[in-house]
Amino acid sequence: MVRLPGRVLLCGLFALLIGGCSEGEPSGCKNDLDCAPDFVCDQGICRQVGFDAGIDAGIDAGGDPGGDPGADPGADPGADPGADPGGDPGADTGADPGPPWLIAPGSGVGPVGVSASQSNGYTLGQARAALGESGAPVGVANYTLAFRYGGLWVTGIETNENQAFDDPDRVISLTVLDGLHAQTTEGIGVGSTLGQVRAVGRFASPDRSAIIQPYGEYPGGKMEEYFGLGIFFGYDASDTVASIMVTRSYQQPPNPGIDPAAATLRFGTTTIECGKGYDGDGSRRDVHQGVLGGPDWSYSFETEVNTDYGPMDIRMYTDSYRILGMEFVGGDDEVYIYYVDRLIAVALYPLFHGQTAAGHGLGSTRAEWESELGSNPTIKDDPDYEGRVYIYQASSSHKFAITYTNEGASMDDKAVFLVLNYQEAP
Repeated sequence: MVRLPGRVLLCGLFALLIGGCSEGEPSGCKNDLDCAPDFVCDQGICRQVGFDAGIDAGIDAGGDPGGDPGADPGADPGADPGADPGGDPGADTGADPGPPWLIAPGSGVGPVGVSASQSNGYTLGQARAALGESGAPVGVANYTLAFRYGGLWVTGIETNENQAFDDPDRVISLTVLDGLHAQTTEGIGVGSTLGQVRAVGRFASPDRSAIIQPYGEYPGGKMEEYFGLGIFFGYDASDTVASIMVTRSYQQPPNPGIDPAAATLRFGTTTIECGKGYDGDGSRRDVHQGVLGGPDWSYSFETEVNTDYGPMDIRMYTDSYRILGMEFVGGDDEVYIYYVDRLIAVALYPLFHGQTAAGHGLGSTRAEWESELGSNPTIKDDPDYEGRVYIYQASSSHKFAITYTNEGASMDDKAVFLVLNYQEAP
């Protein structure tokens, strides 16, 4: 049995916008002091004062445990007013702000870019040089910094393994908020209406339109997602653009069929299979990369495996597709006669939106999941997974793990994190 460090899997969960990875840091709140300014603690979740949680009814419930790229600009970006702004193209000074910065889907915003691939990266150091600022922390986020008086958020992914967002780390998304003078070539920017966005040919048909649930510091709201273009529009309650996120373009939306019993994901005619990691059990690494393209970043780590020769440390990989909400974990080693080079497990979190044949996925309630998987899960307070984990025996060979909002205390609590072929400690 392979022990997969939960923190390797969960890193993608909290680093998208509001998180990052910090040892022992809880994902919820106990009182208002645990939340950012203008947020209150409501049943373990930080919600913006005055936010109508009822907005999450309709479209797609897909819960967002990682903080959403379409974040409401009303949230405190945490920008340090004492920091040198380096000139703010969006500041309201009464002066002509000049030509707007270009929002280029899949590429960047103004002088700042996003990483196109693992081999063609754009670093935080390059962003800082282009903007003339160091950036200010955004709330408790470890891998997001605010620039231009909070009008531009730069989010990255860890690449030098020091657990700090610093110059060598890669930029994977840029979020334009109110105050930054920026728009697409068609004139779409913060303040545009949904109708104006949809009137643009390339924005007429999003890959997905969803109501992202409140979670953490993100108050929730509507998002329209264009994975192939590398752009995401966040809307307020009046269907006005409140934020625009730019990422690399992805060749496939994260919408496969999920089969917990077989431990597979199915994209069209391609099946990605989790297994033991050796003896032909599990897909090779090039299968998921063939469907999704290269990862945003890959990590290597060692973990203990029980083999016929006793416990051994073997080398593993994690292919992280942070924006797609997918982390693939497999073997990358040789143990005597075994080539450990197959996929073992996959972690799934927003913006992933695949479903089982029964229609269950992220955002489905505990009651809905247990109607498919059974009502006798093993429940663990697993520190590696930073919360309570519900482990279902989906088949004789495979386990399927879920974490829920409010730690699954109610059958109405919703799934926020899934693990295909969950691995327990040996």
